[in-house]
Amino acid sequence: MNRTIITRIMLADAQPVFREGIKRVLSDHENTFVIEEAGNIRELGPALATFHPDILILDYNPVYFDSDELNHALAVIPDCRIIIISSQQKKMDILKSLEFNVYCYLTKECRTADIHHAIHAALHGEKYFCTFVVDILLDDRKNPAAAGITAAHLTGREIEIIRLIASGKGNKEMATLLNLSGHTIHTHRRNIMKKLQLHSVAALCNFAMEKGII
Repeated sequence: MNRTIITRIMLADAQPVFREGIKRVLSDHENTFVIEEAGNIRELGPALATFHPDILILDYNPVYFDSDELNHALAVIPDCRIIIISSQQKKMDILKSLEFNVYCYLTKECRTADIHHAIHAALHGEKYFCTFVVDILLDDRKNPAAAGITAAHLTGREIEIIRLIASGKGNKEMATLLNLSGHTIHTHRRNIMKKLQLHSVAALCNFAMEKGII
């Protein structure tokens, strides 16, 4: 007999109507989901700590989900895979959101099929971005902000973590290998991206190859 795999999903969006729409979409999916909801960062923080979702579907809106508070909340669940479905159109806000452990990014104009593709990708540890976000990421790779930074500007621990990220290791695996907590790994990743002014794992890997780190 096949064993049913239950996936825990947290829906974080300020609009209850949108959360209801996502739940209807999830009800048509082949997987079995247990769903919790949060309408703002005050609700999300405690919910993440108790529910420990496998996937967080988030509308990254700085008005309701402050980035600093969100970073602190997500540090409790470093292995949670994040899917952003947002109405944000500002490049700065989109790039800021990609500093989190984002596996998929869609806009609210995307089709229901795109949501299913994103969930399937996240469940299998893969990435899925809509064309609007891909265009922004490609444009961001042209940004020479990190051009003057070399490996000498990075600590030994930061270089070690960059190599592990590039090899495909997740936060939990890195924490075990380096004998560190998941929170410490999360903080290192955030600081590395901030120092290099990068906003995605793809851009980080590209930097590491250009600088001879990997």
